[in-house]
Parts: sequence; C-alpha cells; structure tokens
Amino acid sequence: MIGRFIFVRDKALGRRGKLVLAGLLLLALIVLLPLRLVLGWIAPAAVTARSVEGAVWSGRIADLRVGPLPVGTVSAGLDVLPLMIGRGQLSVERAGPAPFAGKAYAGVGGTGLSSVSGVLPLPDGLGDLPITSLGFDGFSMRFSAGQCAEVDGTVKLTLASLGPLLPDAIALSGKARCENGKLVVPMRSAGGMETLTLRVGGDGRWQADLALSGLPPEVSAPLLQSGFAARPGGIGIGTSGVF
Repeated sequence: MIGRFIFVRDKALGRRGKLVLAGLLLLALIVLLPLRLVLGWIAPAAVTARSVEGAVWSGRIADLRVGPLPVGTVSAGLDVLPLMIGRGQLSVERAGPAPFAGKAYAGVGGTGLSSVSGVLPLPDGLGDLPITSLGFDGFSMRFSAGQCAEVDGTVKLTLASLGPLLPDAIALSGKARCENGKLVVPMRSAGGMETLTLRVGGDGRWQADLALSGLPPEVSAPLLQSGFAARPGGIGIGTSGVF
C-alpha cells in the first residue's frame, strides 16, 4: 500500500516537479556539506588541524597549522562568489586580543592567499632562527604553475634575543615581491644593522638568511661560536625548511 502511494505521488509530480525536488535535494546537500571535506580538497598536505566542525559555509577549525606556522583555532567558511570563476576560496578568522584573518584559494589562475592580516606566534621558532612571531599586513600572493605570479603587502617578524650581549628583541619588516619565480621578502630592522631575506618557492620550500652588521668583536665572537659565519661587513646565518 505504501509503495503504491509513493508511485501515485511520483506520477503526480510531473517533470517540472521532479526537477524542482532534485534541485532542492542538491541544494540541501551543498548547504550541509561538511567543512572538513572542502578543507581536504583546497588545502595542501602541509595543512593540519586537530578537528574540523560545521558546514562548508560556516564552521570551525581547531588548532589549524600550516607547516611550521600555528594559526590557532579559527572560524572558517567557503566564499560563494569565487565559485563562479572556478576557484575554491576559504575565509578564516581568529578573534580575540590577537586577531588574524585571511583567505586561501585554489583553482583557475593558481593557488594563493589574499587579504592576510595579523600575527602568528612561533613558540618553536622558524628553522634555526629564534623567530618569536610572524606578522602580515595586507598580504596577498599568487602562485601559478609553481611560479610566483603576483604578490603584495608587508611581512614582519620578531627575532628573540641572540644572547646576553644582544638582550633586546629585534623587529624587522619588508615589502614582498616576486623574484625569479619565488616569493621574496627582504626585511630590515629600524636601525638597519639587521637584515633578513625570506624566499619561498612554489613547492613550499623556504630559505631565510639573517645578516648582522656593525657588531664589535666582543659581541660577534660568541655568535660565531654558536653557528653564525663571518661575512663581508658582519656575520650571518641561514636556515631552511618546508611549509
């Protein structure tokens, strides 16, 4: 009896009714699509999280991490308009006393980040450098076919004390640019005695080179014993890794 009722109802719907019903079912599936599935499609393997909760349009990612960069717990959602041009774009935002926000995308035109602003604490440093935080101000970048295609904005970082004779933290900043297919950020301190150049390739491999100039011998000698190397006009150290 129930099967007969469904058959009669199905006949009564007609072709237009069936299309409407199918459309509503598809819309329901899209609206209720789990965020964790979309994150798996858009994000590279270096992106990890403790948990991903909620629907694709409004969810929560706990302890989001991009390689060595801990982003923290963020609210996240897929943006609708970029889908019209074949691009999956995810917006993330971390509220609180140290806010952070940005967009990550993949699809037509390449992969990249846009409208990134805020500070990421680095309790474990970055490679062999005691970098305590990495900041972004209006930062955007796009890689296409493994090459840096366009970039804009400022990158900042804070370097912890390098020893008893250099007790103060060092703040450096610089404008990002594309150079020989890589993302390059030449940073300088306010006094100009400390410089750091960060290079990132399309495969996620990065290199950072720190140079210190104008140091007296009694200050540079302990650093030379801890891994720094002598250079024209000063000393320096390099490190590398993968995002």
